[in-house]
Amino acid sequence: MKINYLLVTLIVALFAIFSYADGVPMSYYTISPEKVEKYAEQDLLKDTAAVFDTLNQQKAFKYESRSQMAEKINEKFKAYPQHQKIVNNFIQTSWTVREDTVTDVMGMLNMQAYLDDNSIDSLKWYIIDDATNQMVFSQQAYDFVKQMEGTEFLDSTQLHRYAKNLLASSFKLCSGKVNNLDKYIDATLESFFTKKRKNLVDSIRNVQSEKCKKEKDYGACMEKKCNMRQIYSNVGKILISDIHREKRFIKRYSGRICSDDLWKKSFDRLDTLYSLYLRDVVDSTLVKIDNSEDAPINLNIKTCGCSHKEELNGGVVGFYPYWYAGDTTKWVDFEGITRLAYYGLQIDESGTLHTASGAPALAYLDKEENYEFVNEAHRHNVKLDWVVFKEDWKGVKLKEFFNKLSFEIDALLNTKVNSYFQRFVNAFTFYTDEFENRGNGVTLYFKNFPKDEESKLSFNEFFKGLKDSLISKNEYVHVNLMMDRSDLAIDKRQLFADSLIQDSHSGIYSYNNFLVLLNAQDADRKISRKQIRDEVKNYLFVVLDEPASRNKQILLNDLNLQLDSLDRRNMLHSLVPVVWFDNVGWSQFSKDALYYNDTYYNLGVGPYATALDAEENCAVSGNLGDCMLKHFENEEGDGLRQGAVASFFCTHRWVFRFLNIITFLIAIGVLVAYFTSFRVADFFNGNLALLLGIVVAPSAVMMTIISRLDPSVAAYRGTFGLIPILLLLLTVIAIILIQVYRKNDLPKRRGMYKGK
Repeated sequence: MKINYLLVTLIVALFAIFSYADGVPMSYYTISPEKVEKYAEQDLLKDTAAVFDTLNQQKAFKYESRSQMAEKINEKFKAYPQHQKIVNNFIQTSWTVREDTVTDVMGMLNMQAYLDDNSIDSLKWYIIDDATNQMVFSQQAYDFVKQMEGTEFLDSTQLHRYAKNLLASSFKLCSGKVNNLDKYIDATLESFFTKKRKNLVDSIRNVQSEKCKKEKDYGACMEKKCNMRQIYSNVGKILISDIHREKRFIKRYSGRICSDDLWKKSFDRLDTLYSLYLRDVVDSTLVKIDNSEDAPINLNIKTCGCSHKEELNGGVVGFYPYWYAGDTTKWVDFEGITRLAYYGLQIDESGTLHTASGAPALAYLDKEENYEFVNEAHRHNVKLDWVVFKEDWKGVKLKEFFNKLSFEIDALLNTKVNSYFQRFVNAFTFYTDEFENRGNGVTLYFKNFPKDEESKLSFNEFFKGLKDSLISKNEYVHVNLMMDRSDLAIDKRQLFADSLIQDSHSGIYSYNNFLVLLNAQDADRKISRKQIRDEVKNYLFVVLDEPASRNKQILLNDLNLQLDSLDRRNMLHSLVPVVWFDNVGWSQFSKDALYYNDTYYNLGVGPYATALDAEENCAVSGNLGDCMLKHFENEEGDGLRQGAVASFFCTHRWVFRFLNIITFLIAIGVLVAYFTSFRVADFFNGNLALLLGIVVAPSAVMMTIISRLDPSVAAYRGTFGLIPILLLLLTVIAIILIQVYRKNDLPKRRGMYKGK
C-alpha cells in the first residue's frame, strides 16, 4: 500500500514538473525608451556607398528568375538588413527590371532577369528614398513614438491600434472645430513633406558626388549625374502631389463631427499613412516582455479606505495586470472601484490554468503568500475576479478542454481563504458577507476562438454549465466574457473605425450570442434599476482602443443598431466598456468618464494602479481612483476620501462585529441576572447609572460603529442606525419604570386581597 502511495505521489510530482516545464510565459508589449533613443541616433545612409558598389556589381548579371535575383542579391545584403526589404520589393514588382526570353538546352522557354543602368539607378533612388523616409521623418516619428512610452499593451495588435488612433487624434480628426486649420495643416504636413523632398534630393546628390570622386572617368560620372536631374524633378513632382493630396484629406476631415461613414473613410486613409511612414518605426521601437517568474502581489503598499460602492454609479472594475506584481512603486486605490480583475492566468491546450510564468496556477495559489492579496481586496470591500486568457486554439479538443477548465475554475474560486476568525464571526453574527472564497468571479478572455457553429455551441454549453455550477455553491459569483471592441460582430450596414467589417459567422463575438448566455429579465416584472444592477451576474467586458474619445460612441452606436427594447436594456446593464488608459490624456479621460457615467451602468479601467508619488487629483501624474470618485459618482456621492478612523474600522470590521456580539451577550446576561437575582437587583438598584452604562452604552456605541462604518449594513443605514437609539430609550424607560414601581407605594385595587 505504501509503495502504491509513493508511486502515485511520484507521478503527481513529475506531472507538476513537466506541466511547469511545458508552460509558456505570458507576454506584453511596450515602447522601449532605449530603442526610441537608438532610433533617433541612427544613420541609415552611412553605408549607402558600399551598398551602391554591391549593386553596380550586379549590372547585366542574368538570373533565371526575379525570385532567384531577389534571393541572391539579398544574400549579398546580409550586412545591410535595413535595405533588404526595399530591394526585394523592387525586384519583385518594378517594371524597370529587365527580362529576356531565352530557350534552354531542353528547348524550354525561360524568362531571365537582369539589371541595367536605368534599373540600378532606380533601385538606388528607392533605397535612398526608403532610408530618407525614416531619417527625414525621424523627428516627427520620434515625437510620435515618444508619446507611447510608459504604456503597456496586452498584445502588439492593441499597440498598433492605439498608434493609429493616436495619429487620428494628432490630426484632430472628427473632434470638433480646429482653430487656424490651414496653418495647422501646413505646419503638420509640409514640415514632413518639404523636408523630405529637400533631404531626399540632397542625399542623392551627395551620394552621387562621393561616387564621382572615386571613379576614374569623372566626365562620364558627371554625365550620369546630369541624367539624375530628371529623377530630382520627378521626386519634386511626386512630393508636391503628396502635400496637396494630404492637405485636401486633412481639410475635409479635421474639425468635423464625423458620421460613421466619414470616420471610416478618414481612418482608411490614416491607416495608409501609418503603414507608409510610422508602422516600421513603431515596430523598431516596441519590445515584447515575457514573464519569467511570478512575484507575490502586494496590494497594501499604501493605506486607503474601503470601496465607495454605494456612492458610485454602478460597477467600476479595475484591471490589475500581472506585470505589476512585485512592483513596490505602485499601489491600488480601492476607494475608486467596486471590483478588481487580476489579469495573469492563462490556459493551456488541455484546459489547465497556469500563472503568467507558466507554473500550474492551482498549486501556486495554494500558498498563503500568493493568495493573500485576495483577502486584502476583500478587506477593502472590493470583490476580486480572475481573468483567464487563451488565444491559440490549434489542436484543442473543446469537449475535454472545457471539462478540465470547469474543474480548474471551480477549484480556483471555491477555496476558502479568509481567516478562521472571520469564518467564526460570520457564522455567529448577522453581518455575514460574500468575502470568503479565493475569488468572486471569473472572466473568460478567449481571443481567436473558432467561429464555426459547432465551436460556438460548445462554448455556450460550457458557459451555462460553468455558471450554474458556480452559482450553486456561491449565489453571488460572476461569470463574465471579455473581448476586444474590434472582435465584436457588427451589422454589415455599420462601418467600423478600423475598417474591419465582420460577417454573420461571428461565433461567440456578438451581442446576440451574449444575450443567449444571460438570464433574461422578465418583461412584466416591475423592478428598479438598482435591483437590475444587483441581479447582474454576467458582465461583457469590451476593451476599447485609446485614445477612446471616438470609440466610446461607436460602442454605443453598434449596440443601438443591433438591439432594442428589453434586449438592449439587459445588454446595457451587463456591458462594461474597458478603457485601457495610456496615462497621458487625462483631460480627455475626465470628459470620457462623465460620458460613461451618463451613458453606461458600469466602467472598466486598466491597467489599474497608481504611482506612490502621484498627486491626489484627476490630472497628469494623478490617480485613476480619484477620477472615478469625482466623475463616476451618483447623486449621493461627495467625491471625498474616507478618513483614517473610518478606514481603520472598515478594514477591521470583523473585529468590531465580534465585539458587537460580545457587548450584546454581556448586556443580555446582566439584564437576565438583574431580573432573576435579588442580590444583583439590589446592587444595581443603588447603582442605576452603572447598570445603564453596562447594558446600553457599549451596545449603542458598537451598533453605531457597525451601522455607519461596516459596508455590509451601510446600505441599510436608515434602519440600522436607529437600533442603538431605540435600544437605549427602551432600556432606560423599562428600568426607570421598574424602579418607580418598586420604590413607590402605589395604591392597590381592593379585589386583590379578597379571601385573605
